[in-house]
Formats: sequence, C-alpha cells, structure tokens
Amino acid sequence: MKILKISPKLQKIKIRVESKDDLWYLKNFIEPGDLVKARTPRSLFLDREGQAKKIGKKMMLIKIEVEKVEFQEHIFQLRIIGKIIEAPENVQLNSYHTIDAKPGKYLTITKKEWRKYQIEKLKKAEVKSPNIMIAVMDLDQATFVLLKNNKVEPISEFKNPYSLQHEEKMIPEYYQKIANEIEKYAPQMKNIIIAGPGFTKEHVAKILREKKPEIYKKVSIGNASSATISGINEVIKGDVVSKLIGESEILKESKLIEEFFLHLRKNDGLAVNGLEAVEEASKIGAVEKLLVSDEKIKDRKIEMLAKSVEEKNGIVQIISDIHNSGQQFHNIGGIGAILRFKLKW
Repeated sequence: MKILKISPKLQKIKIRVESKDDLWYLKNFIEPGDLVKARTPRSLFLDREGQAKKIGKKMMLIKIEVEKVEFQEHIFQLRIIGKIIEAPENVQLNSYHTIDAKPGKYLTITKKEWRKYQIEKLKKAEVKSPNIMIAVMDLDQATFVLLKNNKVEPISEFKNPYSLQHEEKMIPEYYQKIANEIEKYAPQMKNIIIAGPGFTKEHVAKILREKKPEIYKKVSIGNASSATISGINEVIKGDVVSKLIGESEILKESKLIEEFFLHLRKNDGLAVNGLEAVEEASKIGAVEKLLVSDEKIKDRKIEMLAKSVEEKNGIVQIISDIHNSGQQFHNIGGIGAILRFKLKW
C-alpha cells in the first residue's frame, strides 16, 4: 500500500492499493459512514420508449457513502458498497454502486475523524517485510507457514506416513518429503527457518545442504518444542525472526499481550479486562496501553473509548487474531488495558 496524500483538515487520505495483502488491511479501516472516491466502471443506460436499456459501461470518478464492505478472501477482492453522493451529471445520485478495490486501484477515503491509531496502522502497512517460510517438524509431522507483511499464512502440513516401529528404514523418505515441500516454495522466499524438537530439522537441513545448496543459503535453524502451529508461534517470538526482519508487528503484539496476561496472572492491579473496567480506568487517565481486537474496534462505543485514551496520551494497539497470542486475547473478550497506576475500586 502506498499513502499518496494525507489531508488532516479534510480528514482525507489518498492511497494506492499495491498488493492483495493491502485488501486485508483495508477491510479493517473502511467502515459504514466513510466516504470513498475512485475511478470505477458504471453501467450506462439509454432511455428508449420509456424503458432504460443498458448500453455498456464507462469509467468515471464516483464518490460513495459506504454502507457495507465485503472481503472475498478466496478471490482476493474487496467490494465497497454504498450510495453515490458525487458523480458525473448523467449518474443518478443516491443510487447504489460498488467499488471493487484491487491492486493498482487509487482510493480516497474520508472519515468524520481519522484516529491516530488508524493512520499509524496504515503507515505500517506501507512497510513491506520480506517473505519468510517457517517450517516446524519432528518425527510425527511437519507444519509450514508463510510470514508475510506481519501476517501468518498457513501453507501446508502433513503427518509422517511411516511407522517408526515397522517402517523405520523409510524415515529418510519422510525427511525428503519435507525438503521437497520447502523446495516448492523456496524461490519466493527471502529466508527459510526450520525448527522443531529432536533431530528431524538437522536431517532435512543436511538434505538441502547436499542437494540444494542454493536453497540452503536461505536456511536458518530455530528453536521450537512442537511441530504444530504452537511451534510456529514459538519461532515467531524467537531471536531468529527478529534478526532477519527486526521486531515485526506480530512480535510486538505478542509481547504486549504477554505483558497484559502477566499482570492479570499476578493480579497486581496494573491490567484490567473487559469494556466496563477499561472505561472506568480511562475516565481517570489510568490507561497507558489500550488493547483492542481488530473486530471489536469497529464497535462505535469502543471507538469512542479509543479516542478518549488517545486524548489522555495513551496508546491504542489493535490486535489481530492471525497469530496465537491474538486469538487468545480475542477469546477473553478482545478488550483490555495495561495501566499507568493501580486503581482503588
């Protein structure tokens, strides 16, 4: 995503969609009531004997007031639907129109008020991190994901088809299968991290070193106690990812959630959970960091709470559920806060 212009007085931001991943970010920013302007195809009609007959489509500049946003993940399409409020003379105002956002599209988004956390999130979406494959493995299974622009995208997973008790001589075939899966995606990867308990990762690394040295150059060995998604999350939090791409947004979110849960477990009074408790803390300026899941922030009441926190110099952190820590936070309600000082209830 490329931010082309920010107009603070007009509460307007112009962007260019540059990749399919940008659509994932935009679905969380464009909301009902926003105004979106774009060059978009619109059907043309000709009045013949009192009946409107469609004669084709024409590209034109149209602004709509958003009523609904649909993200069709399977085809990577974002549909922005609303009533037309600005268009060429031959287009009926207040009629419905759909703007299809896709790579290459220019959009101007106007809100009643752009919040600080929203602009910061958009700016983070501008920063493109390299593609990293993470593969965790042991003698039972292997799991593969892509870490791309602070999103975790599952690639594949499979079990070891060979019994250690009866088919031990076939285990090298399992190692080769893992190496083949890595090879399949390697050309698109900047780095490849392999990890897991036991010696499976060493056997796979040896195959790559001997047979595919050009791929092995991309390989780093990490630590994980599991060959499941749990192991993937261990790798993301570990030193190897930090060294390769710096502290990613996922890692920052994970550390913040860990801090939040640590205060809750210690019951030290420096964290509160749930909307009512956070609202009470915000009233007296006690909220240092407000944590909100990306779905909850769309709630008008929570959006006003976020505004209140920012006005008192607090930080608002939107937590995605694309990683394990974010899912845990979402499961306990999706709203909490780390406090500047203990509260006396």
